[in-house]
Order: sequence, then structure tokens, then C-alpha cells
Amino acid sequence: MLHKLLTAVVALVVVAACSNTRVSTDYETFYDFSALQNFSMLPVDKKIYDNPKVSQLDVRRLGGLINRELTKRYRPVTKDQADFLVRYFFVVEEKMRVDSYNANFGFYRYGFGYRYGFETPDVTSSYYQQGSVIIDIVDAKTDVVVWRGVTEGRVIKSDTPVQRQVRLEKKLARLFSAFPPKR
Repeated sequence: MLHKLLTAVVALVVVAACSNTRVSTDYETFYDFSALQNFSMLPVDKKIYDNPKVSQLDVRRLGGLINRELTKRYRPVTKDQADFLVRYFFVVEEKMRVDSYNANFGFYRYGFGYRYGFETPDVTSSYYQQGSVIIDIVDAKTDVVVWRGVTEGRVIKSDTPVQRQVRLEKKLARLFSAFPPKR
């Protein structure tokens, strides 16, 4: 019985670790995404750098990866020739995680009877940085956002540039798997 429980817990942890990328999308339901062929990247809003936690290196890396991901399906052109424009943001926020658990030291067999121990509640908190990538697809003719994708995850400070790039590639691949939306 314990072996089955342990196996189930390990399987749950593995599934949870694989699905830590949160992705959400929203789009205009009336828009004809099948007509899109050409795109152009909009310049990054300089206000993004007001947050000292946002690295220019990460923002440039992100822009290059978005461009590469879209180039797999669409043709990059100048802004005046584009069917749609791509605007993106990178936001880093400080988050707090609070965990509460009980340390039980009780109810055990002692001699001919049972003894009761005590229980001590414990609360721990930790801070971490959460990064959010927000991508807007803007209709080039009307200048209206027709699709928005958001992906979030922890910013791991100890990652090397290569590890950051690989992590971003996976998140963007998952995000762009929902673009264009399937109806």
C-alpha cells in the first residue's frame, strides 16, 4: 500500500514539474486569422526598463525568439507591408510564497497502551521573482489587438544565458501553439 502511495506521489510531482508553464490566450472571435501572412515586430516600449529587475539582455533575447518562432509560419516584412504587428512586454514581479504545515510528534505505541504527543504548526515564507511574457498581435490596418498571449514562470537567477534561452524557447513554443487560434 505504501509503495502504491509513494508511486502516485512521485508521478504527481513529475507531472506538476512538467506543467509549470502557465499559458493563457485571448482573441477576437470574429477576426480572420487565416488571412495573415506577413508580420512586423514593433519596437520595445522603453518604459519596460523602468523596472530594474528587467534585463535588456533578456528583452533582446525574447524579441529574437519571438521573431524566430513567428518566422516559422509567417514572413517578416516592414511595418507598412505587414498584415499584423507584434508587440511584446516582459514584466518581473516579486512574489511571496507561504507554506504552512504541522510537525506531528504524536500517537505512538508505548508499552501496553498508546501515548499522545504534540503538534507544532510551522509557517515559512519565501520570496521569488515571477516573470511574465505578454505578446499582443495587432491588426496592421486597424491598429487593434486581435490576439493576446501570456506565459508566466519563475525567474531563476542562477540560470546561465543558454539556460534562460532554452527556458524561453519552451515557453514561447507552448504559447505560440495557440496562435493562430483554432475555432
